[in-house]
Amino acid sequence: MTRLPSRTSLSQDVANYYDRNTRRFLRFGGGQGTGAIHRQVWAPGVQNVHQAFEYLNHLTARAIEPALALHTPARVLDLGCGVGGSALWLAQRLPVSIVGVTNSAVQKQIAAEHSKQLGLEERCRFILADFMSLPPLGLFNAAYAIESFVHAAEARRFFAQLSPLLVKGGRLMIGDDFLHPRALELSPRSAALRCLQRFKRDWHILNLSTPETAVELAREAGFRLIEAIHLTHHLRQFHPLILRAIYWITQLPFRSAYWQNLSGGSALQLCIQQGLTQYQALIFEKEVECTPSQSNETLSPNTI
Repeated sequence: MTRLPSRTSLSQDVANYYDRNTRRFLRFGGGQGTGAIHRQVWAPGVQNVHQAFEYLNHLTARAIEPALALHTPARVLDLGCGVGGSALWLAQRLPVSIVGVTNSAVQKQIAAEHSKQLGLEERCRFILADFMSLPPLGLFNAAYAIESFVHAAEARRFFAQLSPLLVKGGRLMIGDDFLHPRALELSPRSAALRCLQRFKRDWHILNLSTPETAVELAREAGFRLIEAIHLTHHLRQFHPLILRAIYWITQLPFRSAYWQNLSGGSALQLCIQQGLTQYQALIFEKEVECTPSQSNETLSPNTI
């Protein structure tokens, strides 16, 4: 009988991936000094790379701002904070204190250094933890997860654990990749499914669900969907011929963490071009308290 990886080992794999790659992301990812290791969003009004990296920060600020007056002092939880780019950006613009959670020791160290350099260490606290098993942190007005929800091994548990941490009326913003429903119909032997599996394997994706599934699991945990913002068509892609070349080249068996990242990234771009995945921002509001049924951690079938 094959033993499945434990939740702890899966989380550690993600942590190791970011420990090995974070400094390369900052060096080669073109974050333009924003501290962003998420993707650029070239939405209407965005005029340069710097603004494209900051687009999700602006979107997060707009999503959480209505909840900041619900409880004082206003507190915000960053789930998967990376090197603190978004947290520090928000703290410079909003009257909040922020707790950033990362399971990467490298990321925590960089985030803490940046916070001190900006004089924000009293309002931006970064902790080393798995956001699927959080220590006691108190109540928050809002929370957000930028390109980190996919690293949650159990989507239902992600929402169930978060719900008690938010005040009623609190906001949650998730910006991430989601599965398109058509991907659920792929043949087990199809090249498209292999591409999707390569993306999941090389980027350590533990949870790739449809937006509809995420919304339903959030509803079970007491969250109401406020807005779904489709961002896929605002992502800049390689030319299809160039992308195909990168996709095949990165299949060469080099043992490098960054090579693995390039392999997963090219697979993701192909998945987007084939309409298998979509990039969305989902904004929720906390409505009701959790119910006992949320102890069930079985994932919806709308995942792959």
